[in-house]
Amino acid sequence: MKPRRSFLSSISLQQPHVRAKLLGIVLVCIGIVFLLRLDELSLKIGFASVLIGLFMVFMITEKTLPRQISQAQLDGHLQTLKNITKELNLQGNAVFLPQSSLRSQERMFIPLTEKPTSIPDMDDTQVFSNGLDGHSMGISVPPTGLALLDMVQQESEVTETTLDTVEEYLQSFVGLNLLKSVALKHQGNHWSLEIEGTPRCQDNNCGQLPCPTCSAVLTAVTRAAQQPVWITNTMHQGNKTVFTLDIKT
Repeated sequence: MKPRRSFLSSISLQQPHVRAKLLGIVLVCIGIVFLLRLDELSLKIGFASVLIGLFMVFMITEKTLPRQISQAQLDGHLQTLKNITKELNLQGNAVFLPQSSLRSQERMFIPLTEKPTSIPDMDDTQVFSNGLDGHSMGISVPPTGLALLDMVQQESEVTETTLDTVEEYLQSFVGLNLLKSVALKHQGNHWSLEIEGTPRCQDNNCGQLPCPTCSAVLTAVTRAAQQPVWITNTMHQGNKTVFTLDIKT
């Protein structure tokens, strides 16, 4: 069996700013060695190496997504969805559906009731489930953070993840300054997703309509699980939003 390669290391080493920092550390170490020799030429080389190394470590930073792009993701069609769910009196929390033979992209199903019986397997064109086929009533829409996730995936250059490795991949959101922290933990028969750095969540019905950044993270988890991801509960802990997830693995 081939040893599993860390997705976090593959993401990091592919990013120029990380390679620059590693080179900076090497230069600092080389500089210290030269400084210990105490002759004039070695001191000059040592000081130069240390200064250049420190510059590369502390001054070369990671490229971030332009603020206006992330802001556009936040504004998106979230308000429209809020109006629709209010008019339709939808009560249930969102269920994130993975790609399938029917769907070319992930979808988000918002059921009519708080405890839906079964989720319809809807394609890209279907929006309303009327319940006539025995499945739960509700609406199916693209996740509000889908475009943002595609940007993050392009920046990180990671194309595949699993539930075992997705938490490492989610650190890309932190590296791109979209979040302060994110953690996914398996706890008994459910999963806990902790997200910090999305102030808009404090005023939002996160369980039913996560903000685009949280939606992007939840879609990433769904993409990794390749199974429906049910939001069973949400709560705020200071600046953190904690999602309780049910993933049928």
